[in-house]
Amino acid sequence: MTGYGEGREENERVEVYLQIKTLNHRFLEIEIYPSQLFPFAWEKTIKDYVKRKIKRGKVIIDIEIKRKKPPLPEVIVNQNLISHYYKALSQVSNRLELTDKITLSDILSLPETIYLKKGGAIKENLRPLINKNLRKALKQLVQMREKEGEEHRCSIREYFKRIQKDVLKIEKEIPLIQRKYEHRIKETLGKLIDKSDRKKVLNELSSLSWRGDISEEILRLHSHLDQFQTTLKNQGPIGNKLKFILQELQREINTIGAKSVTFTISNFVVQIKEDLERIREISQNIE
Repeated sequence: MTGYGEGREENERVEVYLQIKTLNHRFLEIEIYPSQLFPFAWEKTIKDYVKRKIKRGKVIIDIEIKRKKPPLPEVIVNQNLISHYYKALSQVSNRLELTDKITLSDILSLPETIYLKKGGAIKENLRPLINKNLRKALKQLVQMREKEGEEHRCSIREYFKRIQKDVLKIEKEIPLIQRKYEHRIKETLGKLIDKSDRKKVLNELSSLSWRGDISEEILRLHSHLDQFQTTLKNQGPIGNKLKFILQELQREINTIGAKSVTFTISNFVVQIKEDLERIREISQNIE
């Protein structure tokens, strides 16, 4: 299912903006696109939290962190180099027997002893701001997905009702089918009774018997339809289970279609297949 949510939090120094959206996908896939100031060590924590809320779909998270004020440059003092300068100058002073003392200002006037580093890293803990944004954005997204999911369920229910009615109509045709195939069996027996090919007679009877009996398929269809209806009422993730039940329904209706018992039933089979395909397409967008 698709969905969208966002959150924006700030303090006196930084502003954090988080946007999350989902696209239809068979499995759960999470992608995070952070700003340069985002601590990458937090990616796993964010993904683990999202997995507790979303079970299916492609999740895209954009995180933007902005400083409200330019950061003060970081002062870098090269203590190792200062010590090296002091030792070298002390050796020169002793060798020349100079009386002047070596001062810190003397050493700091030498190259690369101290310098400024622009754009220092954010020192404060951004986790509270990011977590608050994530919870807010996910709440919006889940609500949107739930609304879309209910719309999909309503559409599925309409197709489901049509399938139920068509299955009942096929079931009402069973007595007519049985009479029709009893007549065909009698005709076949009459044509083959004078022939001594017992194997051929048995094969013909077996074929007619198979084509004339769809009661087991109808029974399994009712069972799968009941299971489908129960699953559709569940509030948790149901997409994968619906997919499995649809495969079973498709298998049974294909068997009935293969028997091609009557023209009327063939029409019902075509209609049921079309409705099953519509349900399959919609169920791909349900978590």
